[in-house]
Amino acid sequence: MKSIFFVLFSSFVLFTGSAQTWNMEVGNNLTRYVFTNSAGNNPDYLKSSSGLHLSLSRENKLSKAFIYDIGLAYNQYNNVGDVQNIPFTYQADFMGLTGGIGPSYTGLHGLTVSAKASAAIQGMVNGTQFLQNRYFDLAVDDQFKGLKVFVGYTLAISKQVNKQMSVFTSFQHLDTNTFGNATLNFIPSTFSFGIKIAQ
Repeated sequence: MKSIFFVLFSSFVLFTGSAQTWNMEVGNNLTRYVFTNSAGNNPDYLKSSSGLHLSLSRENKLSKAFIYDIGLAYNQYNNVGDVQNIPFTYQADFMGLTGGIGPSYTGLHGLTVSAKASAAIQGMVNGTQFLQNRYFDLAVDDQFKGLKVFVGYTLAISKQVNKQMSVFTSFQHLDTNTFGNATLNFIPSTFSFGIKIAQ
C-alpha cells in the first residue's frame, strides 16, 4: 500500500511543473459484481463491498466552460457473497488510466460544478478469493485477467480556497459492459474528496 502512495506522490512531484491543474483524490469504491452465467441468468449471491480509491489526474480547459482530465488511478474492487450458506470474499486491486470530458460551471460563492463523461482502462495487479478457509489467486481466472474498459460519468463540486488551491468532492459511476457467455461485470460507484493545485 505504501508503494502505491509513493508512486502517486512521485508522479505529482515530477510532473507538477508542466501541468495546468493537478487533482489528487482519495475515496471509497462500493463495487457490485454482476455475473451472468451461460444460461443468461444473473445469480443474486454476490453482494457489494467497499474498497480504497486513489487518483492523480491532470485537468485542462478546452474552453471557458469545458474541461477534460487524464490520470492514473488505483482501485480496490471488492465483493462478498455466499452460496448455500458458504461465505466467500473477493479482493481485487486494479491500476490504470482514467479520463473524462464535460462542462464546468462556476456560480455563486465560488462553487464550481462539473459533469463529465468518464472512461478508464485498468488491469488487475493483485487479487484473491477467500473460500472455505483457502485463498485462490484470481490472476488465473479469465474473468479477472486482462485489461478492463470502464465507461460512465463523474459529478463534482469544488470550492476555491486560494489562487492556487481548491478542494472538491465527487461521485463517479462506471461499468465494464462485458457481453457474452458466463461474463463478470464490475460496477463501481466511487465517492471521493481531493484537492486541485493550479500551476
